[in-house]
Amino acid sequence: DPAGVKKRKKPTPPRRRRARRRRAAAPRSSAPVRVAAAALAPPPAPPSTTAPAFAAPIAPPLPAPTQVEARGRPVVTALARIARAAEPPRVRLERAVRQLLGAYGESDPEFSALFLTGWAQARRDKQFRLTLAWQREQIRLSLEEILIDGVKTGAFRAGLDPGAIAAVIVGTAEGCLLQAVTEGGSVPADRLAATLLGLAVSGA
Repeated sequence: DPAGVKKRKKPTPPRRRRARRRRAAAPRSSAPVRVAAAALAPPPAPPSTTAPAFAAPIAPPLPAPTQVEARGRPVVTALARIARAAEPPRVRLERAVRQLLGAYGESDPEFSALFLTGWAQARRDKQFRLTLAWQREQIRLSLEEILIDGVKTGAFRAGLDPGAIAAVIVGTAEGCLLQAVTEGGSVPADRLAATLLGLAVSGA
């Protein structure tokens, strides 16, 4: 080529020109691409099926007042039926005492444990207090009714306090219930029944 003559650039093909225009028109971002933290986090570990060695034992559920009422109502009903029977007062009293001592002292362990737990709950639960107080009072009234009839007919000693003797019988039965739970066995009712009957008939 002669000196001083500039070289001509070759014309750019139309396809390349369009490609350059598209690249120039596209917005450029200088910020780095951010990835969501959740996408980078490791997957959660599956729940463990075994309890840790230091876990406290699970306490059994506490009984409801309805359970105590359901187990105690048959005793209340049986004593009320005996009190209204057409038998002599002495026979009725013996039947009632043996029925009560047998239910409280010779029943299954579940019955004893249920009432013992109910007594403990009654300190904090009004419904328990009302349920147990009602059952106890109904039992005491049935015994007192028999004793009153016996005093009137001369079957029991004169001057006997029916309310006090009925309360002693109920307290003895509740002692049998406590003993059955703490000592893990039934409490025979024969000797106790004879002693309690002696409180009513001695001197009659």
